[in-house]
Amino acid sequence: MDRYPAPPRTPLCCALLISGLIAMPGCAPGDSDSPVLRADLPLHLEEHLDAAVVESSEPPTDLPASVEWLFEEEQPDWKPIASWNPTIESARMTRTEDALRVELTEGTRNLNGEPRGGIYIDLPGWLRDDWSYVQVRARTSDEMEDLELAFNLREGSGEATDSPYPFRFFGEAAAVVRDGTVQTYTLRADWSGGEWEGPWTQLGLWFASEEPASIEILSVTVFPKEAAYADAAVGVRSEVRDRVYRSASYVHAPARLEYRPEAARLDLAMGVLRSDAPVTFRVTAQPEGGPPEPLLEETYVDKERWTQRMVDLSHLAGQTVTLSLETDAERTGTVALWGAPTLSGHEPTERPNIIFYVIDGGAADYMSVYGYNRRTTPNLERLAAEGALFERAYSNASWTKPSTASFMTSLQHSVLGGWRNWNDQVPEQSVTMAEHMHRAGYQTGVFIANPNAGTLSGLQRGVDVMRESWVQFAYFGGENYKESSRYLHEGFWDWREDYPGIPYWTHFQTVDVHEDFPALEPFAGLFVGPEQRTLHQGMYDETMAHNDYQIGRLVERLKAIGEWENTLLIIGGDHSTEAAMDDMGVAIQDSLTPEWNHPILRASISRVPLIFV
Repeated sequence: MDRYPAPPRTPLCCALLISGLIAMPGCAPGDSDSPVLRADLPLHLEEHLDAAVVESSEPPTDLPASVEWLFEEEQPDWKPIASWNPTIESARMTRTEDALRVELTEGTRNLNGEPRGGIYIDLPGWLRDDWSYVQVRARTSDEMEDLELAFNLREGSGEATDSPYPFRFFGEAAAVVRDGTVQTYTLRADWSGGEWEGPWTQLGLWFASEEPASIEILSVTVFPKEAAYADAAVGVRSEVRDRVYRSASYVHAPARLEYRPEAARLDLAMGVLRSDAPVTFRVTAQPEGGPPEPLLEETYVDKERWTQRMVDLSHLAGQTVTLSLETDAERTGTVALWGAPTLSGHEPTERPNIIFYVIDGGAADYMSVYGYNRRTTPNLERLAAEGALFERAYSNASWTKPSTASFMTSLQHSVLGGWRNWNDQVPEQSVTMAEHMHRAGYQTGVFIANPNAGTLSGLQRGVDVMRESWVQFAYFGGENYKESSRYLHEGFWDWREDYPGIPYWTHFQTVDVHEDFPALEPFAGLFVGPEQRTLHQGMYDETMAHNDYQIGRLVERLKAIGEWENTLLIIGGDHSTEAAMDDMGVAIQDSLTPEWNHPILRASISRVPLIFV
């Protein structure tokens, strides 16, 4: 049921026409019979290709073939990686009936006492820009922790001695599933944590565990870069650059997208696949009977990042124009990406903005808004006084991945298939909250610090822009997890600057109260002194106070820009303290009697906040 009055219709209509090299009969730019899309709300252009006349260059046919190594056969070119330290053994390689077993033994422990090692193969000096993903099929029942890509062995004993790592570059990593089933790990081949120079000469698989363990490799496949785009001349994909996911239209240049709108602005990002294949992006507007007006022209080559642009159409208000989005490249068929291209109009809407704010591991029992004796959530107290607080809200599971999948789809986790491994995706038949809101005309933005609430569960579907920041906190720069709320809020405000149209739906998921990091000043010491700093309950309470403070700042800024009165804020949690506090080495005991002390009823597992303002 729509509780809100229908907004006044804005004079924003769009005839979506894509012209170029392949035309559908009976339709042409400016044809009065062309499909017309009316946009009273922000119009997501990438979603309307079914109403388009599609023309584009064909995908190239001279792509390199995939390269696959099947370990059911002998693969003598794969070798164990020699340690930089002669006192540390290499991983042990043995064959099984259908796989290559890689074993980390007691002798592979590094100077920190952790088993490490891997395997590699020499490559014939490949150009890494030709390749997109490495896919590894493997199985294990042991306590193997991580699988990581590695590139190009270091040369010479002197250089190797300077570093504990035998490779120049390490790439993406994946947590290993340890239930004995065959799992497929897909990792980017064209990304690494460092400045790459020269050809790709070795591919390595690097393994890590806490104790000796083995893993069986069934196959390794390397896929060419353009292969994922070869099935269609134009399409839509969720694309990631620098940890930012966007719903993007891809075309094969040269191509042109033409629209006939009345709109105030066009917001979009530009992206490319290759650093050696620049793409020129152009936007022009042509009033009826007038010459085309150039609005944007830029040649882009950075495959690692998006570049965001706004095209101002306000000076054309009241006119019907032909809006052209063109791409050119030296090589016919080069893939170009239009990231989340969104038209927005002049008129306001009465539909509310919606912010769904999940405190990951947030326990109602340890929030002062629910009566806790420490003043951990003074801002939530003030907000709850304006809205509705639910006394008995419970999560659907005891940890993030199944819980978030359930509340994002309104389906019990058993209906979604149950937990099988870390890479479970919500079924395509289930419609996510983001997809519902996107279809209703909302701009959708997701800002999370736990990939279980994002790409590990397939929850980027229906999202215009998703910033997934867990890896940034964990591995790059060593930022404190307790700052996650501040980083995510900054990402939100950047998104609002890039896409200021309304209404919008936003999902936050912070991890301030997760992990055993101390709170930031001035919250460190708020409840416990230095001699008690190792008491985890005090640490939890202080980080809760920090997240509450950041929520207060978020609301203050919404009020300052005049959006608060038309914004619905929902505060929730994905589970209670037990999973979060397990990270800190302690679980909080419940006061329930034994016969009631079962998981769904235990407050430390599943009692969460739920506040509507």
